[in-house]
Amino acid sequence: MPIPFTQIPDALLVPGQLQEIDNSLAGSVGEIKKALIIAHKSDAGTATAGKPVRVFSEFKAALLFGAASPAAILAKCFLETNKTEECWVMPVDAAQGATAREWRFAADCAEARTGAVAVTINGSRIAAAPVAEGATSENVAAAVVAAINGELWVPVEAEALANGEFVVRATVPGAHANIYTAEVASEADGVTVTAGVAPEGTQSPDLKPLLKGLGSVRYNYVVSDFDDPAGIKAVAAELDDRYTAMRQIGGRAFVAVSGDVETALETAKKVNCPHVVLVPRLENPGLPGEWAARWCAAACRILADDPAANTYDLAVPGLTSEIEYDMAGRQTLLSAGIATYRVDSAGGVLVERLVTTYTKNTDGGKDTSYLDVQVTETVDAVRTYINAEARKRYRTWKLASTDENFGSGAKVMSAGVFRSFLCELYQEVFIKGKQWCQDFDGYKSSLIVEIKTGSKTRLEYRHEPNLIGQFYVGAGLTQFR
Repeated sequence: MPIPFTQIPDALLVPGQLQEIDNSLAGSVGEIKKALIIAHKSDAGTATAGKPVRVFSEFKAALLFGAASPAAILAKCFLETNKTEECWVMPVDAAQGATAREWRFAADCAEARTGAVAVTINGSRIAAAPVAEGATSENVAAAVVAAINGELWVPVEAEALANGEFVVRATVPGAHANIYTAEVASEADGVTVTAGVAPEGTQSPDLKPLLKGLGSVRYNYVVSDFDDPAGIKAVAAELDDRYTAMRQIGGRAFVAVSGDVETALETAKKVNCPHVVLVPRLENPGLPGEWAARWCAAACRILADDPAANTYDLAVPGLTSEIEYDMAGRQTLLSAGIATYRVDSAGGVLVERLVTTYTKNTDGGKDTSYLDVQVTETVDAVRTYINAEARKRYRTWKLASTDENFGSGAKVMSAGVFRSFLCELYQEVFIKGKQWCQDFDGYKSSLIVEIKTGSKTRLEYRHEPNLIGQFYVGAGLTQFR
């Protein structure tokens, strides 16, 4: 049979011992998994808005996106949980004309005693502001402002006004900060702090042009800090498009959903996307984006290695909760397309079930085909593996419409050759090697491979992988005598 040399010409006349090196049959196919965080930068950040940048450390994030910006905080949360996947951040500028969420306070002193003023931001107490004996209202206000502005990882800043008044405001203006909380309480005798007006922030950025600007780079996992309906819809639409046959760069997004259960259910109804996981922050304190970033970082570390892996009881480092919903509540959330968690004995958050928001088909009927995120992850992985392996093995091959014998070693593709290729991958890789699929006989009997009629370049096939499931429910009946 002819040997397919590519570097040594057939007409070579010069004597010598020559060997080509061909790596096409060595190694394994795969890809580096990328996670993309989408969040606001502050004006102090040096990064260009809308342009993804890779982040290796939390302090680099603070420089790129501005200390105390949501983008820097979410990058820090992700990197604390997962340093294996590549962490990328697409910083977003505040919408033009946006106003900031604010909280106004007034300190009043009457024979102040030594003590402190406690500052709690988003449910977490930061360093207390010291109060000295005989402090004035201006002294207290200045101490609180200094304590807040000395924190790198809270998304607010403070400013002292006149007569002991001071204002706390979100680092980046916009409606995203309206869920933030700021509490200031005196723990020093003779000092009181009174809360005043708290105007909400306005406007959210349009993510659609920024997402289109991502081009053809694949981001396997996405964390979005924009949990407003338009923001979730924009991410869902982009991921739907990336999942299509013409792009094939699918990814899964994690977005926190907040509020009571009824509010969360209304949010889920408006999404219905097999690529969006709603993380159940609900009525817990803390930044919504932090919940999304930590859930994504923990889950994608498991799913990146095995897209079909069961994530039940996966610990989410850095998150605690005093709220644990009963079985009926969790069933309601799961049915609506919202993920659920349990709480361990120390209050730590454990992933219970990662579901997507896809619950209905195009006719509005109930559809569980994309219930668990492992389904889209595994289907995407199977497609990616087949495509990569086919490119690796069959580059420069010809195509024949018949399955006749072209001779040993011939680089000729046919329906029979490709059918054998698919069956080999299914049995040896997807079943035995990775345990992504099952039922080889059923797969083989359903497989259709053919050359398109009238074409000399197009091979078509239909296959029906039977995905492996997750062992979530063991139901037994005990009948004793």
